[in-house]
Parts: sequence; C-alpha cells; structure tokens
Amino acid sequence: MAPKFWKLSQGTDFFSYQDMADTIENKLVYVHSDTPAKGKSHEAQGANFIGADIGDYFYLTHGNKGIYLLGQLIGPANIFSLKGDGWVDRPFRLIRLAAPNGGYLGPQKWWAPNDRSTFTAVPEKELTEFETNILTPFFDITFDKFGINV
Repeated sequence: MAPKFWKLSQGTDFFSYQDMADTIENKLVYVHSDTPAKGKSHEAQGANFIGADIGDYFYLTHGNKGIYLLGQLIGPANIFSLKGDGWVDRPFRLIRLAAPNGGYLGPQKWWAPNDRSTFTAVPEKELTEFETNILTPFFDITFDKFGINV
C-alpha cells in the first residue's frame, strides 16, 4: 500500500515568513476549517485537513514562494487553534527540510505549489510524477530508497 501524501499550503495572504518559521518551530500546521472544495471536487479542503489520517504525509509550501518541509501528521485536528476563529491546527513530525529553493517550476497540478490550493491529496496514480517533481528535487527522496512500490 502506497503512503498518502498531501500538499499543504499556508498561503502568503494569511502567513508571513515569521509565521512559517513559527509553524516549523512549533511543529503545528494550519488550515482554515472553511477552506472550500477545489474545482468540481465535492470534498472541502478544510474538512479534508480535519479528517486526514494520523500518519499521512504532507509537504508544506508558502504559496509558491518556497517549499519548506516534508512532514507527517501525528495527531488529530485542534479546533481551538491559537490562530483564532475558524483555524484548525495539527501537530506534525518533521521528516526532512527542503533543499533551499525559490519555488516550484514543474507542471501545474492541484497538488503542486503553483496551483491555488490549500490541502490537496496526491492521487495514487500520480505518485511517480510527485516523486519526480517534488520528493526527489526538493527532499532527495525516492520511493525505491524506502522500499515503497508505486
């Protein structure tokens, strides 16, 4: 079974560079609970963040200003977030910091940093493309190295 990966963007409209540093230091990621579905999807991104399984992986972006880290959700959603009304936070385990970068230049996908989405799953059928465009260049990770067959 392939692991589940998500793109998590803490956008530049709501998060400063200091907020991103605090996110990493405190090991808490944030999504607003009212974040709507993407396109014609029936699944709201805020609800997906709240309902994502403990153990799921994500990579954190700041819009397309940069990719910051690869993490793993280690706890349930907290609806009493210090960020305020409607915001939800979740604790994470840091897997790896991203190589220094100025953003993503690859193909546009809902799960890619250059798409305006907040919390979007990487479809299982696109994991190889995700590995090629995100995991390997930004984190020096290949599924092979970890014995994962996709």
